[in-house]
Order: sequence, then C-alpha cells, then structure tokens
Amino acid sequence: MLPKKYKKPALILGVLVLIVLILILFVRLYFTGELLTAWITPPLEHYLHRNVTFAEAKVGFRGFRVMGLEIRKEGAHAPLLKGEKLELRWKFKELLKGRIVIHTLVFTRPEITLVRQKDGALNIADLLPETTAPARKKHNREPAGVPLFIALLSMQDGQLSFVDLSQQPQATLKVSNIRSRLTDFSTSAPIPFEIEGQVQGADERSLAINGTYDLAKNTLKVNINLQGIDLATLSPLIASNHSDLIQQGKLTMEASMTAEDFDHFLTKGSLALSGLKIKKDEKLTETLQIEVGFRLEAVRSQQTLEIGNLDLVLNGQKAKIQGILTQWQQRPHLDFTMSSHQIKLDELLALLPATPSPTETSKADPGQPPAQDKPLAENVVPEPGSESASPPVLTEPTKKSEGTPEKPEVKTESAPGTDQSKEAPGEPVASSPAAAANLPSKVSRSGPKPIPLDAQGEIHLDWFLYNKLVVSNVDFQLILQNGKLRVEPLSASLYGGALGGSVKGDVESLGPPFQSAVYTENILLDEIIAIFWPQTKGSWSGNVNLISRAEGSGADLPALESRIYLNINEADFSGHPLFVKFAELFQAEDLQQLHFSQVTARVFTSQGIATLKRLHLVGPIVQAEGTGTVGLLNQTLDLHLSLQIRAQYVGKIPPLRDIATKIADKHGFVQLPLTVTGTIDEPVYGLDQRWLNKIAKRLGVKQGKKLKKKQPAKPPLNQQKQKQLKEGLEKLVQ
Repeated sequence: MLPKKYKKPALILGVLVLIVLILILFVRLYFTGELLTAWITPPLEHYLHRNVTFAEAKVGFRGFRVMGLEIRKEGAHAPLLKGEKLELRWKFKELLKGRIVIHTLVFTRPEITLVRQKDGALNIADLLPETTAPARKKHNREPAGVPLFIALLSMQDGQLSFVDLSQQPQATLKVSNIRSRLTDFSTSAPIPFEIEGQVQGADERSLAINGTYDLAKNTLKVNINLQGIDLATLSPLIASNHSDLIQQGKLTMEASMTAEDFDHFLTKGSLALSGLKIKKDEKLTETLQIEVGFRLEAVRSQQTLEIGNLDLVLNGQKAKIQGILTQWQQRPHLDFTMSSHQIKLDELLALLPATPSPTETSKADPGQPPAQDKPLAENVVPEPGSESASPPVLTEPTKKSEGTPEKPEVKTESAPGTDQSKEAPGEPVASSPAAAANLPSKVSRSGPKPIPLDAQGEIHLDWFLYNKLVVSNVDFQLILQNGKLRVEPLSASLYGGALGGSVKGDVESLGPPFQSAVYTENILLDEIIAIFWPQTKGSWSGNVNLISRAEGSGADLPALESRIYLNINEADFSGHPLFVKFAELFQAEDLQQLHFSQVTARVFTSQGIATLKRLHLVGPIVQAEGTGTVGLLNQTLDLHLSLQIRAQYVGKIPPLRDIATKIADKHGFVQLPLTVTGTIDEPVYGLDQRWLNKIAKRLGVKQGKKLKKKQPAKPPLNQQKQKQLKEGLEKLVQ
C-alpha cells in the first residue's frame, strides 16, 4: 500500500493518464481519416476549382498521413498535383477551437503538371489573378468546411513538368529533385519560401528560388539563381512559333523580382548566355556570348515594359540601352536610346549565318561579260611611236557638253542605271527606275520574313569600325517599321572631316536592299583610300568633299548602283604605279609627284563597273579632262583623257620633240589624247599614233606653203640696165 501522502498525487496522475487515453481513443475513434478528409476537401476544392482525392488516410494523435493525393480537373490532360505521401502535423488544441492549424505539411515525391493547351491557355489560368484589374477580386461567399492554416509547407523530391500542346510535336520541360519550404503560411504576413531543383536538358543544371509572398497585398518578392540551363530545351517554350530557333546554349542568371497583383513587375539582375547558336534560314549563327545587366519594369495589363537600364555585351562588344516596349500582344513597339563606346560591325556581321554571295552569282552571269573582256579603245598604244589603225581620239573633250553621248567604245555607259542623258547636272538622284525595280528581286529569292517589331530610337557611338573604316562621334536616329529601316539624320566625324546622310533599307532578310544619301566634308584622302587599298597609304593627300546616292543589296558589289559627285581640294599624288608609269611615259621623274589644286569627278557605278562621266584635274604642270571605266572587282582601267601638260615634258617624247613648241598654246601647255588601260596597280599609258601622224603631217604641210610664198618675184630691168646687159653679152660672145 502506498503511503497516504502519495495516494492523492497518484490519483491525480491516474486521472490524467485516463483522460489522455480517453482523448487518444476519442481521436482515433472520432477523428477518422474520412472525417478529416471531409473537413479538408471542401475548402481545397473551393479554392482550387478541382477535385481533391486521397487514396488512404491514417490518423494519429499529433497528425495524420495521406497516401495518394491527387488534384485533378475533370477531363484534364493530367492531374495538376499528384503526391505519393502527404504528412500533416497539427496543433491539437486548435482542433477544439473548431479550426485546423497545421504545424508541418510535408509532400513526398509530388508531381506538378502545368499544361499549355492548343489554344495557348494554361491549365492554371483560372487560378491566376485576372489582368483586367490590378486588384484581386474578393469572394463574398465564405468557403465551406473548416478554416485551414499551415505553419510549414515542405516538398521533398518533387517534380514539375511543363507540357506545351500548342507545339508540333509537343514540347516538355521537366524540373526534378525539387526541394521547397514555405513557412509561416498566413493571410496577414509575408510567407517566406525556398525552392531548389534540377532542370533537365543536355545536362541537369540547378535552379534556386527564394523570397516571400504576401497574401493580403498579393505581392511576390523573389530571388532567382539559374546555373547553366540548357537553352535548347527552353527554346520551344520561349519562341512558340520557332521551336528550333535556339540550337544550343547555356543560361546563367541572377535576378530579383517584385510582382504586385501579378500585373506590375519590377526586375533587376544579370544574365549570361554562353555558347549560343541560333538557327536562321536553315543555317546556324556563329557562337554567341551574351552578357546582360538589366533593370526592367512591366505592367502587364497596360502592355508596357520600361527598360530602365540594360547593359549588353555581345562577344565583347558593349552597349547601354534604355527605352520602353509597348503593345506586345499586338505588334511590339520600342522607343529607345542606345550608346556604345565601340561597335565593330564586321565582327557582328560575321556572327550571322553564312549565305551564298550574290556577287558570285553576278560574276557567273553570262549576260554580263567580265570587265577585263570589255574592248579597250583600239587607239591605245603601249609606247609612244607604235602604229594603230583605229580612229583618232578626240583632241578637245573639254569642249563637249556633259549631255553629249560618250564614245561608243566605252560600252559600260550602256549598263542599266548609268545613262545620264536626262540628268540635270549637279542634282544627285537615285538610279534608273528599271534598275530600282529589278533590285529587290535579287533579295526576295532568300525568302524574307517579317520582323514582328517596330522601333524608333537615337543611337550614339563613340567609335564605329567596319573592316578598316573608322568613324567617330556617330549620331543618328533609327526607325524600323513594318520591316523597313531608316537611318536619318546621320552625322559623324571621319578622318579629319564630317560625314552625314541617311540610309533606307529592308531588313526582313539577310543581305537587305538599301538606298542611301551620303555627303562628306574635308575628309583626308589618304586615310579614306587606305581603307580599300592599304598598300597605297602615303600616295595621296587632299581634302575630299563628296555627295553620293546609292542603292544596292547588302555587300553585293555588282548590285550596287550609285552616283557620286566628287571634289578634292589641294591634292598631291605620288609613289603609286599610276604616277610612276605616267612619269615613265614622259621620261621625267618629277612627274611621279603631281599637285592639283582641284580634282572633280562624276562617277556612276553599276554591275561592278564605275563609270567616270567627267574627270577634271587642275594643276600647275598637268591638267586633264576625261571619261572611262574602272572595274570595281578586278580593278581594270579603260580611261580616255584629254591631257594638258607643259611643253618641256612633251619635248622628251621622240615623235613630238620637233613640234612640241609648235603645238603649245599661249600658256605653254600641250594638249594630248591619253589612254590608260591595264589595272590600277599595273597601268598602261599610251598616245594615239594616228593623232601623232596627223599632227606632224598637218604642221609639215603648212610650213611648206609658207616657204613658197616667201620667194619674191624678180622685178623687171629698166632700159639702162637692159642696154648694159646686152653690151656685156656681146663682148662675151666676141
């Protein structure tokens, strides 16, 4: 027997144990799995608008366990949520208050399936807030069943599948090994959450998401970290109309985002795309390396995306962009400003897919003979004194009108778009309508595709480089509308002078057709020529003023048609074979370096041929006017010049040695017909032999007539003289 003093405590303890046993028995008998299922299912089905089922439920004193949880919409492609096991631990005393407070809720191997239907709608569209109103709609009807509160929601070894049925074939993205935690699940305070997982692709890469969600304010704050995600897997989900757009690449991103009512989004962070290759017209771009730092603010209901700050690095080239994107559900329109320290255009163009060059097609065109096969003027001789049977070159081209047709030997004059017979002098106009009409067809074969974006913005570049062309302080306005591009007005600094103009083009395909109007002021001649012929640097000097109108197709040189009005002030030419060979013609080394106070020309290009309608050079020793052609592809020459040069140089040519001073004008210049053939690097100069023979013959005939006229007639003898002569003859006879 227990001592009397222990009887009372033992009785109390026994009563407590009995109460506990009764409670446990009561819980097991009363709070059955079916009862709890009946309590929990109605509010879940009310909020989720889906059927909620449990395969099995077991109840314990501290909680219960559910096996085979499934949340499915009737007729759905797959259940929205399916879990192998769901464990709940509740606060028992809250049950007595008529509500369920779950201390811990753990999902094991849950599978979540999101589906994009063929019409583009998501299978959770009815769970998302409507975009027509920024505030969430509140239900007037209270949910049926018992109020539910969760302190901790945890997921272990979960899987998320996103299925896009709008693709053919359907696209699927899977995220596995998901681990997540949602703590302090409350309607009055932000709910912290953490999510980690592996994105399946070529390799499984990690993702990590953490943040808070405020049910009361409907505000989401989240931090995202993605490491090496396979972009080829994401491509069908990003570009639904071009599922194979991205062939390879990895995405790494760190960003933070705030979303209010799932309508107003503010995002900032950085991302990197490495080893990216994009498919374009069945070809792949070169490997792209892209880094972006960004700050974006979007209002989905208003279709506006403000680009507060975007720092872009593409294969080492940097740019800063600001702007606003609107109406992306109709046709996106972008207003922006862009600045960059340096843009290397040739490196960017090299990233695009390689396409067959239209230039090669033009070279093989049987309808257009190569420039070197064009007949040169038959009156050209390689050296002074050689014979020629062709008609003489006109000796006074300076007296011809600009509208006068050129010599028939220069057959490139008849090329489309080069006829100047109807052109007003000094007025730069586009090429002929026939040529313009044929131009777009050269590009349309590549199958242009519309660009679903309109844009307007201002661009500033400290430096712009294209091959060896270097331009600084570039400013222009870019307008892109319905696939048509305009760049105007354009201003820049170029080699000591100014560059200006405008460009219009079609950017719906690679190698787009374009039209341009360009002018330059006081550009350094040596620097600009060195871009095209680096080996000639140092051979030229002078300030170039130019007006040009051109149209063409990308880098297709034969398709380029242009009109150029050129003026060079205070030009010095030396050292180049053009001048070395010229000096050899007159056997004078000092002619290797020539100075001209002014050089003017009108140049028309078409089908790879540059036609000089009028070349005019003014200098103290040499002056010239002429016409001809230059092959832009093979650099062949066919020039006809009316040369005026000092008589002392003409006298060094043997056929002209004796008549040089006779054919000189009052200023001491001799006018000679000169032809230039060969190539730019190996020119061949010649004088017309028939012209030489004609000049010598003409001067000789005139000289003979003058000598006969100078012989005076003998005057008649007077009578005295006659008498003296008679007497003398008589004496001589005797």
